[in-house]
Amino acid sequence: MTAAKRAVLKVGNANLHYSEYDYSRLESRIFIVKNQDGGRSHWQAGKLMKQVRALQTQALESFKDVGEEVLGIRANSDLNDSAIERMGKESINVMTERLMPALQAAAADMLTLAKGVKTGFAPVTPRAQDDVVGFLADQELRAMLRGMKPEDRSDLINQAKRGDQPEVVSAILRANPMLSGVSTEAAASLERAGIATVYADDIEDLREMLKVFDDVVATTAQAATAVSKMVANSAGYTSRFEKWRSGCEGADIIREFLSKMPAPQRRSEPTNAPATGDQSNAPQSQPDAA
Repeated sequence: MTAAKRAVLKVGNANLHYSEYDYSRLESRIFIVKNQDGGRSHWQAGKLMKQVRALQTQALESFKDVGEEVLGIRANSDLNDSAIERMGKESINVMTERLMPALQAAAADMLTLAKGVKTGFAPVTPRAQDDVVGFLADQELRAMLRGMKPEDRSDLINQAKRGDQPEVVSAILRANPMLSGVSTEAAASLERAGIATVYADDIEDLREMLKVFDDVVATTAQAATAVSKMVANSAGYTSRFEKWRSGCEGADIIREFLSKMPAPQRRSEPTNAPATGDQSNAPQSQPDAA
């Protein structure tokens, strides 16, 4: 994960701190995911970060443009306090109208990303139909597990849950787990271990994508909050913008998914079922008060 460069945008006495990301690298991310037919294909998941970049651009531009507009209103000596407040709130409404569509578009793409990951990240790669040796090896592993003493099998399963036994995980999950003497609960943990092993690099990319989304949403909320604080009696606006930090359904799904992933040993992507096709369409900062 590449560290982002921190920057600051100033409008009057208000400072908006934000991160400069390498979006071209993020948007080039490709995940290899499971198809409905059991095969694998390339999914250009990184393209879903384009709306996040657009949101950040809109937030920074709105902070500068609307913030300077509000400062101009406040500096107008021909206006009384009531007029300054009214016109300032109108400017805040304009900023909200600019940001909401971009925020909603980014949230929608995060939900697409979340759904794609949940359905496309398969715990194991199916054996090729002519891989007789592989099928026999899996059967031997399952038979070995069934024949182990319960305590020994439990120790091995615990290792597998941590991602330390990828071959064991694959053998168990390519058949009914009961054939290996494994419970349903243990099988669920093994599925996560399998996903964490097969998709180690993709999961790291997914963590970065979620981090960038969260940071950009926070920056957006902070930009709107900083401008609203330039206007008198705007606490209601500030409260509304702070709620934007709560994120969205897609980000929450990804966060929960990642929280359940063990940290496995790295290994390369299996090649039994080669990827085919192309499926394109899935640090908090603080503003200074004015």
